[in-house]
Amino acid sequence: MKTLLVPVLLFSMAGAWSQPRQRSFQPALIPASNLVGIFHAFPTHSPDSSQCIVGYRVVIGDLLFRQRSTATGELVAYYTATIELRDTLGVVRYARVFRDSVFRRTLPDRLSPDAVANMDTITLANGTYTISVDITQEQRQRMLWQSGIVLGSSPELLASASLAFATTLEHDARICLEPWGGVIPFGTRWVWSLCAVPRSWSGRDELTVQARLVRQYYPFYRGQDTVVVTPPASDNRSIFAYPIGVIEPDVQQGRACIALLPSNQLRLVEALLDLRRAIPGEYVLDVIRPTTRDTLHLSFRIQWFAPPVQLFQSRYALAVMQYVLTDDEYRTLADTPDSDRVAAIIRWWQSQDPTPATRYNEAMVEYFRRALQARSSFATATESDGALTERGKIFILFGAPSHVETDLEPGKPGNEIWYYTNAVRKRFTFEVSQQGRYRLRKIESL
Repeated sequence: MKTLLVPVLLFSMAGAWSQPRQRSFQPALIPASNLVGIFHAFPTHSPDSSQCIVGYRVVIGDLLFRQRSTATGELVAYYTATIELRDTLGVVRYARVFRDSVFRRTLPDRLSPDAVANMDTITLANGTYTISVDITQEQRQRMLWQSGIVLGSSPELLASASLAFATTLEHDARICLEPWGGVIPFGTRWVWSLCAVPRSWSGRDELTVQARLVRQYYPFYRGQDTVVVTPPASDNRSIFAYPIGVIEPDVQQGRACIALLPSNQLRLVEALLDLRRAIPGEYVLDVIRPTTRDTLHLSFRIQWFAPPVQLFQSRYALAVMQYVLTDDEYRTLADTPDSDRVAAIIRWWQSQDPTPATRYNEAMVEYFRRALQARSSFATATESDGALTERGKIFILFGAPSHVETDLEPGKPGNEIWYYTNAVRKRFTFEVSQQGRYRLRKIESL
């Protein structure tokens, strides 16, 4: 009963119309938060202070949406983001409140990594701080992020506080940073790492930069997974000499940009990170000074924002995968011990990956995204899990139809017809019983 995957996640029709196997499972759990605080610090002309970029990034699917207009059906999420920095005595040294809103015509997908970000710039005295980001909606705290930071003039503190990432590096008058803080989204293929070091560290030699995985978040990824730094780091551009006015927001792109001005004190080290085989986890970027072998250790993370939560409930994942598995594959995965089943499912999806050179599997993520949407969208009083229904099956295999027609007459079985005018070129007719069950009765080519 296998249905083959192709890169656009369409599936062939052969053998795909048997009745779904009936299973009963606990609901999938959604991660509580995908909130990340943003903090970068760069030296000023004074050795005792730093100019800082502070902000936050939150996945839109974690926000609470309400209907804004009954006429248009538009949805809105109003929220307040409060950022505070406190010193070691607990005194607030910086506070900023962002009151923002997000508008959507449909409810955001809980598995979509789409996010909203805001940033600000401040000057702080060097020292130790705690930064917190608090997201509230309807006067209730919904998400909280906290971290400790240390600002100083030593090479290690200087490089650690300034570590940032950029997806493009055009070497014009400024460099624009991604609103990620120290967290790179899983699925990013290439990124530039940027950090400031004293000029004495670079001299005429290029620095060596190496990245290594120190802790992985998901045990089902196996093998030597790390990032590759290529080419060697370069530092042929100076970072700014005076901080006033050289960090500015790019409102349209939601980023902060650094203007580059000549300086005799500092260098901005650039290294290209190849993340195609990197997995979610904690990493260290080692910046090595060749002449002395001194090394700076800079921490960052790769995070899987809004992962397919059904994947971590392996029996339920197997249930919604029945549409693309052969009977032998299904039995093999069903007989696999619970502790190993997620890894076995990952390996099966690797064989279907349209981009096998990368760890991030777009086909798998899209499949489970559809399954999560189908779970609620096609549930009825008689079929509580929409992903295990016949409408859910077609939606998971082919995505949303181009348009839908309904024919419901009192006292008679109704029909719901799905039209796919894209590459699928099919029309699916479902019969609706008086008990509210939908049964696939006809498949026609367009």
